[in-house]
Amino acid sequence: MCESSHEDNSADLASSEAIQKIWRACKYDKVRLGSSAQSNLQRWRIGSTDLQTAVVQHIDAGRKFYKKYKKGVLLEKNFDANVTIYEGKDVYVEMILTGSVFIILNAHEHTMHPRLPQ
Repeated sequence: MCESSHEDNSADLASSEAIQKIWRACKYDKVRLGSSAQSNLQRWRIGSTDLQTAVVQHIDAGRKFYKKYKKGVLLEKNFDANVTIYEGKDVYVEMILTGSVFIILNAHEHTMHPRLPQ
């Protein structure tokens, strides 16, 4: 479930180091899909590489990634973003950094309003 109170607060933005790890993992196919992404990709009619490419394009466009909180507690290795997967379709994507080169991607429809700023 999305939990966010982000209102373009720069303190809530992901670090450049975290963003680079996400970029490298998506660019070089070092991604494991979480259950929400696995179930939604078929419904959205895209493949896992399409989701990874959308995340890379989000980064290349200079769009935002946010630190993730759960019940007000910062989840140190979790980040979220409002990512456009194709024209007219943006979704909530959560990235979980691991101790290795891999990251875990979860993705689902937006469940909160307002949506995260891009």
